[in-house]
Amino acid sequence: MSHLGYGLSRAYAMLRVMMMARPLRSSTTPNTGDNDRTTPYRLPVWLVVGVFNVESNATSDTLREISLFFKESNNVAIIDGMHLTRQSRQILSSFCSEKLYHHLLIEFSCNEKCLRENVEDTVRFYAQKDQNVDWQRRIWDNNKLHTPHFEPCTALEGPLITVNNSEDSMCHSVTARGVRGAIQTAILGVLASPVIRQQTFYFSRHGESEYNVLGRIGGDADLSPRGMKYAERLARQLGGPGSAPDCPKPKLIWTSELRRTIRTVQNIPGPRTAIKDLNEIDAGICEGLTYEEIQERFPQEFAWRDQDKFKYRYPHGESYLDLLQRVDSVVQALLVNTDVLVVSHQAVLRCIMAYFKGTKPTDVPYINVPLHTLLIVRSYGYDFEVETVPLKVECVDTYRIQPKNCSTTRTTADALTTVPAHFDAPLTQQKMPTTIS
Repeated sequence: MSHLGYGLSRAYAMLRVMMMARPLRSSTTPNTGDNDRTTPYRLPVWLVVGVFNVESNATSDTLREISLFFKESNNVAIIDGMHLTRQSRQILSSFCSEKLYHHLLIEFSCNEKCLRENVEDTVRFYAQKDQNVDWQRRIWDNNKLHTPHFEPCTALEGPLITVNNSEDSMCHSVTARGVRGAIQTAILGVLASPVIRQQTFYFSRHGESEYNVLGRIGGDADLSPRGMKYAERLARQLGGPGSAPDCPKPKLIWTSELRRTIRTVQNIPGPRTAIKDLNEIDAGICEGLTYEEIQERFPQEFAWRDQDKFKYRYPHGESYLDLLQRVDSVVQALLVNTDVLVVSHQAVLRCIMAYFKGTKPTDVPYINVPLHTLLIVRSYGYDFEVETVPLKVECVDTYRIQPKNCSTTRTTADALTTVPAHFDAPLTQQKMPTTIS
């Protein structure tokens, strides 16, 4: 069972979630006893989540860690353990009441088939750490020891979500009682979808565009000649003309509505959908400008964005915080599918990859998602692995790190010190050395 807690003093109230289950009924990864503050648990990236793993019940040390965690302006604390008895859960509820944190109980159950699969997963996990232990026997013995002590939740214990796990959407079921507020509702929405055990996703930015070549942001430019070459190479990698018989073939292809992403997938077979939520971040009054032009016309805006790239919103445009919330629906749709190819844009893919990597929100704007590179994400339940596959087609590098001087009184030279090199005219009009991202 999980327990969630949150407080009332911030933009998003602090919530403590207590996850509870009889042994091996949960769909989380095996408990290592270590706190993993970046474990996504399929929650939106804009929620700053801390995970506190406990063997069976939370201890006083756990509660002290949670208090410190919330003092750092974090939103959600997940206590992942069995919490089998009402008494153990009452300790946590009292702690929440005392600290003015909201709390939410999440109870997991599953059928015998799912239980056996969870045992196999757990045995495989621990066997990699120590092959001298009969993990199969130890895990089943642990299950027999703890299961008789389980006491179901009552209506008096607080808001509750009960999840009966199944990969089959017709068998997976969720019931809720007393759920309220934006965060609890978001968690309920996430848990309503079954967790598919093995999934593969393919992500790529569009091929190099004419605006990339010129160092311009946003817009709806077409592919450059090198971008079209990348589109051919990507198709050969994913079942298009010239591909090997055993190469992966996406079952679904999702692009933005902008032509550079649609052109990138034109030779890849499969059903495709252009999704508005995959459009690049809206740069507002800066659409179509180079960084040099932004510095010249709007030097204060340029400095403000460098000071806090995550929260800065372009005038008449979007921020990364806006974008994280926009793409959350895409991420949740991905998680009920597999073998999906997503071709989108730098800022959008930063937000999506942040989910799979467990990146802190403030670090999202600086995730490097280079052009002409295929990112393959493989998942097993809540565990994600990212493989980077450069397809070796020349292109400009669009990655810009935060400059050291972010003051509004800085010089133009200081403002532009980390701007990537780009061309002054389309490649068809001049020959210049190229860079490879």
